[in-house]
Amino acid sequence: MRIVTIARETGAITLEQETELCHALGLRFVHRGSLEEHFDRLGTDSRFLQRFDERKPRLVDSFLNRPDVYWETLKTAILQEAVRGDVAIIGRGANFFLGNLTKCLRLRFVAPLEVRAERIARQQNCSREQALNFIRKNDRERIGFCYYFYGMKWRDVNSYDLTLNTAEIEVSALAGTIRSLSEGKALTENDERVLQNLMLGQNIRYKLIVAEKIYIRFLEITCDDGHVTVDGVVSSRGAAERAEKVIRQVDGVRTVENRIAVIQNEIPMRLE
Repeated sequence: MRIVTIARETGAITLEQETELCHALGLRFVHRGSLEEHFDRLGTDSRFLQRFDERKPRLVDSFLNRPDVYWETLKTAILQEAVRGDVAIIGRGANFFLGNLTKCLRLRFVAPLEVRAERIARQQNCSREQALNFIRKNDRERIGFCYYFYGMKWRDVNSYDLTLNTAEIEVSALAGTIRSLSEGKALTENDERVLQNLMLGQNIRYKLIVAEKIYIRFLEITCDDGHVTVDGVVSSRGAAERAEKVIRQVDGVRTVENRIAVIQNEIPMRLE
């Protein structure tokens, strides 16, 4: 069972090259279209994906458009794909999310700015200056996205196992090397068990936050083979009891230890 994440600078690798690479690696290819299918299946309006995908939310979005709905749905979709195994997940900071949770091969594709500008100008039939503006805007949005949702720096080399410069190296020529590396980081049986626990915890988060709209501050969920422990803060005993009832209805849950605290005064905001 293999999981690969692919981060890319704008113009460093094309969608066609990503597709061909994943096919050569024998991996399913998870991209924007795949995520839209997950959003539809989960019942989350795809407009959340259109508004927040790989970009930092604007200040007004934090109050009016609930980026947390996008965030919880995205994490659910990524984990649903990860637990199936043999998958390559494109962008969306998956290297930060999965890399901190389980084994995965984290790739990053780069190229000099001038090389990328030439490629984009040719692909989009635009001027060099227009291509440069397009690249800078897209890369800036990805930087903001990763910092806002993950608190991580998109260009931090320590967040990737392998960075590949496509200016001189053909992507197709790298397939054999990448496949060997991914097989070397294949998940063990215990890794897969950990991933299943993480998936259950995220399913619970999605059910509470998005589907049922239960407001729980500092929500923390720990799962161990169906045994669930939930921590957080709510403003009433009824909310804590409702949360527990919802959790017990999630597939895979066997027992629930409800450690949600009740504070009837106004619950303080967490500063992100």
